[in-house]
Amino acid sequence: MPRMKQPESNGFWASVRPLGVYLQPHRKWFMVGLLFAFVTNALGMLPPLAIKLGIDSIESNRGTRLLLIAVAAVVVLKAVQGLFRFLMRRILIGISRRIEYRIRGDLFDHLQTLPMAFYQRSRIGDLLSRATNDLNEVRMLLGPAIMYTFQTFVTVLFAMPVMLYLDWRLTLLSFLPLVLVALTYNRIGSIIHDRSMAVQQQLSEITAKVQENLGGMRVIKSFTREEGEIEDFGALNREYLERNMSLVKVAGLLRPLMSLLAALSMLVVLGYGGLLIIRKTITVGDFAAFLMYLGMMYWPMVAIGFVLNIIQRGRASLGRIMELFSTTSEITEPPVPSPLVGDHTPVRGEISIRNLTFSYPGSRQPVLKNISLHIPAHGTLAVIGPVGCGKSTLLGLIPRLFNPPPGTLFVDGADVLDWPLKALRNSISCVPQDTFLFSVSIHDNLTYALEHDPGQETIRTVVRMAALEEDIEQFPDKLETLLGERGINLSGGQKQRAAIGRALMLDAPILLLDDCFSSVDTHTEDRILRALGNYSKGRTSVIVSHRISTIKHADQIVVLEDGRITQQGTHEQLLDQEGYYASLYEKQLLQEQIERIN
Repeated sequence: MPRMKQPESNGFWASVRPLGVYLQPHRKWFMVGLLFAFVTNALGMLPPLAIKLGIDSIESNRGTRLLLIAVAAVVVLKAVQGLFRFLMRRILIGISRRIEYRIRGDLFDHLQTLPMAFYQRSRIGDLLSRATNDLNEVRMLLGPAIMYTFQTFVTVLFAMPVMLYLDWRLTLLSFLPLVLVALTYNRIGSIIHDRSMAVQQQLSEITAKVQENLGGMRVIKSFTREEGEIEDFGALNREYLERNMSLVKVAGLLRPLMSLLAALSMLVVLGYGGLLIIRKTITVGDFAAFLMYLGMMYWPMVAIGFVLNIIQRGRASLGRIMELFSTTSEITEPPVPSPLVGDHTPVRGEISIRNLTFSYPGSRQPVLKNISLHIPAHGTLAVIGPVGCGKSTLLGLIPRLFNPPPGTLFVDGADVLDWPLKALRNSISCVPQDTFLFSVSIHDNLTYALEHDPGQETIRTVVRMAALEEDIEQFPDKLETLLGERGINLSGGQKQRAAIGRALMLDAPILLLDDCFSSVDTHTEDRILRALGNYSKGRTSVIVSHRISTIKHADQIVVLEDGRITQQGTHEQLLDQEGYYASLYEKQLLQEQIERIN
């Protein structure tokens, strides 16, 4: 996979240098495309000469033979030029599309490697905007901008000598306005770049707002916040309009300015050229050919503004994409994997935590403080504690969703930092606290972690263990029922049970359950726990819960408070101690009695 490097300076070539790695595989066809662009514009220089020949033959009364030859030459030249123009566009625009395809794929691949901390501080809408709108601007930079810039160069390269040959005085006069173009280029270019960046940033804000609103529509409607959200979006939309209008004010000046300069050139040529014809210094054919070449020069003058706008917008967007590529993950593969971990070494599931103190990246406040635990292979550990005490963080460190400090967390005697990531995570089934289902069928969600279909019997077993069989039977398409975004057509309890089924389907030696029964009723929870009792006999399980009924049968239970272990033991041992566990047990027992009475 190509790796784009962050540019070292803010210059134009430095800013677009990261694209070189993507152009490299297409360099031969890219040169062919430029060759066709060269031929296309070179052929465009010939028709004015043929027309000059025809006009001069009429003026000198030399008959119609040369006129017919001139007309035929123009038709043939234009036909051949059209063919080469088609091939030029197909190759150069096609290359830009292929590069866009590769960058999009590499960007998606790179996003998969970034750690959870990155997504916790990033807005999904902003990432979507960079992967779509910004990438399209980069494609325009690679395709049309390069093509039109080269065409402009070739046109000037060919037209200038011919125009000088026809009359050097007319040529110099017609090109005087181009001095103004050079003077304004740098100033207008920097303004367009800055304002384009502001537009793209605001578009990211709008995309993030829309994505957030569509995802949270149930909450918006429940709290009747439609008017407030419409007002907030209107403010963002107005700001986007204002930034676009600010850009248009500058970008919109370019084309009229180029047109004005072209008109000035034409006016000067008409006045002085007419005088030269009267003096018989040049022929009418010379003057007609000169006007045609000057007309050809009109597009390059206008194209300067058009291409400048594309280039500056593309540079701004490329900078935003480069910010993503320059973001790296601290969760990397070990240089030398532990000798305790091998392809043919079965994972037993022993977990050891030694004096672990952990803070999230960028924070100095520890979330976990001096944690020491030992979970023997095939044992069950339960973790309970108040909200925000670090339970989910502890579970997230085991599969290295975050990096624990070296020498603090071990699986089968090997530091998790020395485990190959894929081997470690394939050994762990996890049901996260925030249940997420994909917009595919129930069957595909259950088998998401598997490379091959496990077969109907295995699926039925897992569905039964997750207490989903009755729910699935109620759907018209059973397991093939398509789910809405994030499984919106399932209840909270159904989504949690589907997530449990997905984890059980992986059949990994370590099972992590992060408060995954919070939306499940106690009767269904009992059914699942009884099934898990048999399932987990040959596995190591770590269960986080707020319900004592969920964890009371665990081999050992720890109470986390403010990131520290304050109590540890079995259910019976903890009930004999004063503290959080016994107090919570009494509260939940009283709540159950009240519910039975009601």
